[in-house]
Amino acid sequence: MVHAIALAVVLHVVNVAGVAPSTLAPARSEVARLYREIGVDVEWSHAGPRRGDQPTILVVLLDRETGALQQRSDTVMGAAVRTAGGTNAAYVFVGRVESEAAQFGVPVERILACAIAHEVGHLLLPDGVRTGHSPDGLMRACWRRADFRRADNSLLRFSPAEAALIRAAIGPAAAAAATSHSPVTVDTSESCPPPPRASAASCR
Repeated sequence: MVHAIALAVVLHVVNVAGVAPSTLAPARSEVARLYREIGVDVEWSHAGPRRGDQPTILVVLLDRETGALQQRSDTVMGAAVRTAGGTNAAYVFVGRVESEAAQFGVPVERILACAIAHEVGHLLLPDGVRTGHSPDGLMRACWRRADFRRADNSLLRFSPAEAALIRAAIGPAAAAAATSHSPVTVDTSESCPPPPRASAASCR
């Protein structure tokens, strides 16, 4: 897939849960593959300046869900939040990811990658925090056994329509940054907004 302007996101992980490098590294590779499939490159960094002309997303790995999410009957693995101040945050609850991976016999890094890609997807899709779920695929709200099997076989993906929407959303920012050859940034910092109370989440 060739684009006139290279589309890229930069993910800065805030690893509050202390995920081991042996798990996080392959998960990052799988996230990159999922986005590369739809024509978007992923670059990873743990630090970097925040640029006012680039969209900002915090990717925060927590051990467990918090607040009202703890009361849900389904198993919530992540949430996407857009604050009143304009901060975008993608949360992934690693303890839940680990338990679901064990239940369905799938490597943790595969499910962690899909959960990260899902929540970041909410923040890249137009109005994705409120209406970003799909009937099937990576952006499905509640994953079933078949979805975990697809994740294990690298077959849980964005739909073509979602891919087009994400590229269109990133495109204007990429064009604005093209003169400096800077990628569009999906940024995290050590200053995180409060954990989410409402979820746009993957669940079993």
